[in-house]
Order: sequence, then C-alpha cells, then structure tokens
Amino acid sequence: MNAIYISELAQQYFPRSNTRSAVTQLRRWVQLNTELQNRLEELHYHKSQRSLTPLQHAAFIKYLGDPGE
Repeated sequence: MNAIYISELAQQYFPRSNTRSAVTQLRRWVQLNTELQNRLEELHYHKSQRSLTPLQHAAFIKYLGDPGE
C-alpha cells in the first residue's frame, strides 16, 4: 500500500464535492470520531499533512469504513 493524499481520500468519501469541500468534510468526520483521533495521534498524524502513511490510511478505513462501499 502506498501513501495516499488526503485530498484523494476525501474525494473517495465525498465524490460529489469539490476537493476543498471534501477535505473539510473529512476533517469534520475526524473531529467527530474520538477513536480515530486517538489512533491518528498514536500514528503521529497532523492535520496539516497532505499525505497519509499506509498505517494512517488504514486507520481511516477502519474507523470510517471503506469509501468504495
């Protein structure tokens, strides 16, 4: 699994939104999900990151579900 850009992941979760809006919505979801916040903190995620490590990406999928489903 390669690193993925936050904007790409956001577009997968919110395909009908423009990129900026999708990223804003994804960040809102993170704020509302304490378990995901805690896991991302453990993985040294910072909200200013533009890309995710494979482990950070896996955390999004685990706590928010697969965007393709």
